[in-house]
Amino acid sequence: MAEHNPAEHGIMIDAPTTADRDDAVWIEPLGDGPGPETGFDVWIHIARAADHVRTGGPADTEARRRVHTRYRADHTRHMLPAPVVEAASLTPDRPCDTFAVHLRIDAAGRVLDAELGPGRLTRSWTMTHAEAATASGDPAHPLHDTLALALRFAQTMLAARRNAGALAFYDLLSGFATNEEGQIVRLDSAERNSGYIIVQEFMIAANAQIAAWAVREDLPILFRNHRLASVAGDPAELRGELDDIAASGDGAAFEMLRTRMKMVSRAATYGPTVHGHHGLQLPVYTHATSPIRRYPDLVTQRILLAAALGHPSPYSPEELAATADHVNEHLDAERRAKAEFFKQRAHAETARQMEAADFASLPYKQFARVLQFAVERGEAPAGLADETARRLDARELQLREFASVYLYGGPDFQSLRERLNRRLAREPQQAQSVLNVYLQDRLGGPVSNEANVRWTVEAEPAYEGPLFGAQVALVFDETRVESPKRLQRNKKDARNQAALALAAQLAGLPDLSSDAAAKPRADAPRKLLVDAAVNPAEAVQIYAARGVVDGLSWDFEVDGPSHERVFTCRGEALLRSTGEHVAAEGRGPTKQAAKTAASLELRVVIEAGLALGETGSRSPA
Repeated sequence: MAEHNPAEHGIMIDAPTTADRDDAVWIEPLGDGPGPETGFDVWIHIARAADHVRTGGPADTEARRRVHTRYRADHTRHMLPAPVVEAASLTPDRPCDTFAVHLRIDAAGRVLDAELGPGRLTRSWTMTHAEAATASGDPAHPLHDTLALALRFAQTMLAARRNAGALAFYDLLSGFATNEEGQIVRLDSAERNSGYIIVQEFMIAANAQIAAWAVREDLPILFRNHRLASVAGDPAELRGELDDIAASGDGAAFEMLRTRMKMVSRAATYGPTVHGHHGLQLPVYTHATSPIRRYPDLVTQRILLAAALGHPSPYSPEELAATADHVNEHLDAERRAKAEFFKQRAHAETARQMEAADFASLPYKQFARVLQFAVERGEAPAGLADETARRLDARELQLREFASVYLYGGPDFQSLRERLNRRLAREPQQAQSVLNVYLQDRLGGPVSNEANVRWTVEAEPAYEGPLFGAQVALVFDETRVESPKRLQRNKKDARNQAALALAAQLAGLPDLSSDAAAKPRADAPRKLLVDAAVNPAEAVQIYAARGVVDGLSWDFEVDGPSHERVFTCRGEALLRSTGEHVAAEGRGPTKQAAKTAASLELRVVIEAGLALGETGSRSPA
């Protein structure tokens, strides 16, 4: 195709039912090279929807209210009016004004240069994802060279993102992929091909470079920010788990990981300032490639076009921040409504399956719903406990369902709960996971190992041979529950036995945890002082657990207006050795800060009492 101008050519790759086409791509080898060994010249054309929607006009007002186009099985609710969609959409039978992103990229996927500004599309083609995938592998297809190079580009960019630590995963055979927020999503059948990967990687490249350009120009747009929960783990490690599970074909393990990733992945948000994008492992990102379908893209396009033409932004910083807040709140409300809808539908289907009582024939996912429903209701239909026991014996019962029956099962599950307790005692390494499920239920979301799970693991020099003592406490809302201390020959076993003891305590089942046999040292002093590095609040709790103080209590008061609250915490106890009453107060902007301040003072008082002892001499430490 030597006669064409590559800067004005594009291929629109969309679903078969797409009517609002707002992006097109084109690619050629960089420079005079014959192939991708030298790199790529890439063009992404974006429909100029801003030309057809007046800022503040009726169509813009309605688009802002709707936020985005919503697709349903039987209809589509467009963000923009039908005449605007038709006028703004890219079509192959007419020249179209665009906003163009031109990238020069080397063979390793590094961007050498990026040019942004008004563009034009004079020759274009429309294809489905499947057609693009077929053409990329068919040398006889007129667009084969371009699409084969596009696929090579997509694979190069995907590899570069994965090497940077992005949680990027496509399993076209099973139909799963990760979205930009790191969640595993199921692809439509029409997307399970390389054409889908081409579109995804081109759009990610365009959005990332638009955002980077805006930062370099110090131009506020609607950036796309994303953070994983602090307990999510390294994205590269999660991706490794995904790869391993996909290779093994273990469906149960895949569903468990999918659920875990959903719990730790927070929703991405829009904002006029940059906070990075964790899911994509990019320092800056935006949404700009779908201005017909997403309102943030339309807003950003107006700002970009104004900047390219040397005009000021059409939005003040306050207006941009207000738009971001509106969009974020709208999308959050939609997510909550969707979750509630599917929850109610799942409950209705689960109730029907419970009535059928054919539990052995249910696929695991449906069986799990029936079991959870029965546990929540507090009664189980005949045969469900037996089927749960069968799946336990077959090693099919997954952690979530194991923990639910163990922690919350009613009288109909009592015999099974006792079996689960014995199983957990044989496999105490699972006890910490059961505690995690308990905390997730209490918190309604991810667990912070720093804020919600408090471990005390110390060497026990008062006994012969190596011995370690472990205690674990769970902290949520204003509640704290803690295990007894368990002694074992290594820290890992001590932690497992402490977790086992606390799990049994929470479930109201017999404590089957144990201590290692140990002989006290005849000449060993009892350790009373807590290591200086331990957090003050934890140190005071340890002193209570060691019997140094009795009757430890915490009281809180709050003063001031809602935006400037001041919490006061008062801690009180009795020194066991002298019966002396000790107390301390602390203040702070949160309960935790106030408790920490009070604990700092209370710890000093307790340790001063320990240092003096009953006779006025320092107690052994």
